[in-house]
Amino acid sequence: MNELKLLPLTCPQCGAPGLVRQGTRITECDRCGVRLCLTQTDTPRYEAVTELSGLEAVNAARVWLESRGQVGLLGRPELLLVPFHEIAGRRVGIFDRKVPERYRVHRTVYSPQGGTDVESEWVYVEREDTKVMVSDFQQLVPAARTRWDLKMYDARAARKLATLRSFDLVEAQRRATVYAEEQSPAATARRRFMERQFGEKGSAEVVATSRRTLFFPFWSIPIQTAAGSHEIVVDGIAGTIVAWCLPEAYPGSSLSWAVLAVLGALGLGQALNAALVGTATVNPVLAFFVGVLASGAALWRANRPDWTLRSWPEPDTLPSRSP
Repeated sequence: MNELKLLPLTCPQCGAPGLVRQGTRITECDRCGVRLCLTQTDTPRYEAVTELSGLEAVNAARVWLESRGQVGLLGRPELLLVPFHEIAGRRVGIFDRKVPERYRVHRTVYSPQGGTDVESEWVYVEREDTKVMVSDFQQLVPAARTRWDLKMYDARAARKLATLRSFDLVEAQRRATVYAEEQSPAATARRRFMERQFGEKGSAEVVATSRRTLFFPFWSIPIQTAAGSHEIVVDGIAGTIVAWCLPEAYPGSSLSWAVLAVLGALGLGQALNAALVGTATVNPVLAFFVGVLASGAALWRANRPDWTLRSWPEPDTLPSRSP
């Protein structure tokens, strides 16, 4: 059952009744003269047009894999639409500070001979003052959690290249997986900018803000390797590799565990020989500790696979653009 709610049709400034007239968008209060305009309160939502097809994304991933010397079977790409809140506004900060000042103090000094002399010195003090700082900001904040780290994605650079169109949720769900917004744009703006405190010496607030939600496209490409099924994520606008989850070989040889086992056996054998026979080539205590460490390292290396899973790259390993 739908819940009904009564709204007062009065002037928000003076409370005069009968303010809203049917069919009007701009109205004026007969009592106080304030002019009111009906505006849209919902946050505008736009979609960044996908410039890269699924086939082109797969080709970009294949070329990138070959450049890294890796081999895998690429599967069918999946289009993902991830929301970002674009928040712009002006922040005003008020800071309490102490301004250093100095002034010269003169005093008269009487000498024993009856003469007088005037001495002066600089005195330094701190004066309480208030400073106002005004700064404009514009940020693109991720509005959903994904399998990869969105902090690695340069949304502002993608925004400059993107062509926007109105977002249609029903139409978008037919061709892509749409991530749901975990927080509204208003809540995100309030959490990040509205009540940002600067300790006990000052505070800041946003006096003007505009918000809208942009959905950015990504291609998720599954890849099958000898170590299992993994994933590569390609930017649907610039065609760059955004993130990956791939196995990478260890630099050490797979026979390193055997070398460590030999060292451990020699060290423990020398220690045991010194304890039973009484003769040792090297220090028994040193041989014992070397044998324990080498044997433990050999057991750890023998139970470790020859590959490690690199999940979502570091910033310095991200390619600037796919070939």
